[in-house]
Amino acid sequence: MRRARLIPAALALLVALGGCSTWESLREAVPLPGGGGEEETLPAVADDSDLASLLQCVRRSLDQLDRLPPERAYDSLDERVSNADLRNTLEEFREAVLAAPKPIDWQALLAGRFRLVRAAPRGGVLFTGYFQPELRASRERTERYRFPIYRVPDDLVQVNLGAYCPGCAAPPLIGRVKDHALVPYYTRAEIDSDGVLEGEDVELAWLDDPIDVFFLHVQGSGTLHFDDGTAMQVGFAGSNGREYRSIGKLLVESGKVPLERASLQTLRQYLRDHPGERDSILFTNERYIFFRPLPIGPIGSFGVPLTPGRSIAVDPSAYPLGSLAFIRTQRPGSGGAPVPLSRFVCAQDAGAAISGPGRIDVYWGEGVDAERIAGPMRATGELYLLRRQ
Repeated sequence: MRRARLIPAALALLVALGGCSTWESLREAVPLPGGGGEEETLPAVADDSDLASLLQCVRRSLDQLDRLPPERAYDSLDERVSNADLRNTLEEFREAVLAAPKPIDWQALLAGRFRLVRAAPRGGVLFTGYFQPELRASRERTERYRFPIYRVPDDLVQVNLGAYCPGCAAPPLIGRVKDHALVPYYTRAEIDSDGVLEGEDVELAWLDDPIDVFFLHVQGSGTLHFDDGTAMQVGFAGSNGREYRSIGKLLVESGKVPLERASLQTLRQYLRDHPGERDSILFTNERYIFFRPLPIGPIGSFGVPLTPGRSIAVDPSAYPLGSLAFIRTQRPGSGGAPVPLSRFVCAQDAGAAISGPGRIDVYWGEGVDAERIAGPMRATGELYLLRRQ
């Protein structure tokens, strides 16, 4: 998306601490009973959510993998896997789930058919959460609704370097043309403070709070509710190509927010309590997100609708999009106290702050209830990729 995304995306508590690109990925093969390994090395595999959502996320990944070149391959946890490998694992897993007696004995279902390959990055795996906000908005600028969200501007240029350097893996260059040369696109400060896009007719809608606009950028998608009773789903359409910088990391390192209290909610509150600092803090993150209307959503970076509680955002250079994984960590419970989280998930999103194998973002859905889980979620845990024997 994100970003959703969603940035992925982009993404609650993406803003809190950002990613760590220096963790190294190590690989630990976890054998399953009946698969020639030691049973005591197997993690306790249990799924704490409903089968319908699991089958939905698997089906969506399968549908997208059917559209991709099967021979395209990726390096992940010291193995080379292709889209065909990912698809075959998902399909066999789906068939096993459908055929298994209910309730499912997960150990028996996996034994002899699948391997769990543990991600063991230096420093561990940090799990955070993101969600899709619901926001009041206007289709026109008014005295109340003064802060725009934009579609991709007409002068934004994206250059695919692969067209000039076959085989190069560099990301596209994003900028604008000035005096016949490509220059970096405008920063957040130039767009929001200097108003460089005013008069360009690129506004999709208007919000009543610049903090909500900023966090919509972080989440990468949202639902806008208008006073006439209509709504618009918006999602990530592009960015200004600038580097993502975490305002949460800035506030923690400056001593303004304690690390143990860093969450979406505390960041929002700090910005509201210190209006004189707000813009200077927000503008340190020069990355700016542009949106498009969506018929359904949110749509993750893998090109499929995200499934609440099942879709995760990853760094695609560490874990291929479309992968099926098993996670064990914690999430905030109804009273705020942590509760165990143990389930199968699908890698279907990415985000600027999700960098390296040690960062995973779990998508929790839309609205206030999803925000209560996603906002404060921050826990270490375990990630295992599922592979066929």
